[in-house]
Amino acid sequence: MVYPEVIHGMFVDLRSITLDDAEFSYNIRADKRNRETVGQLAPSLEAQKDFIRWQMQEPNDYYFVVLNKKGERIGLVGIYDIQGDIGEYGREVNIGEPAEIMEVGIVMACFCVNVLHLKRICYVIYANNVGNINNAQKRGGVCLKEIERSGNKAFYFEQSLEIETDGAKKVRLTLERLHRKYKN
Repeated sequence: MVYPEVIHGMFVDLRSITLDDAEFSYNIRADKRNRETVGQLAPSLEAQKDFIRWQMQEPNDYYFVVLNKKGERIGLVGIYDIQGDIGEYGREVNIGEPAEIMEVGIVMACFCVNVLHLKRICYVIYANNVGNINNAQKRGGVCLKEIERSGNKAFYFEQSLEIETDGAKKVRLTLERLHRKYKN
């Protein structure tokens, strides 16, 4: 599904993925730094384009390109499989700076609450993706169980969007301080 607006944060902006992003999305997911933690990699650029075509038509499925404030593409993130008041947060891969990476979660949480009216999100994170596990916990995610996905050990997290956890508040306040520092 295509969200028609750009979502603005302090350090990043999110816009719906388009076919023009196919090569970027394929390459960032295929990059040796990311391919072990991103789930199923499209077997070719054409297959990535097919996925984007499918995704753009799929109800309750939003896939975004993450842009830094210079307008450079630095990542991907999505919310999909939305059922009632919960959706799965994922397809996340970022090569930006730490503040940019952390803000993606906050911007997405705001989108989920204010636009999609979700109360919870869930994540499935591969066990070897320590960075995303740490970020999920900082944002208030709670690991509920160990599962297997695509033949790999993974953890299933859920996060309430109705309350701001201490960890999420700390991240938000840190980002606000950084933004003020770099803005001046």
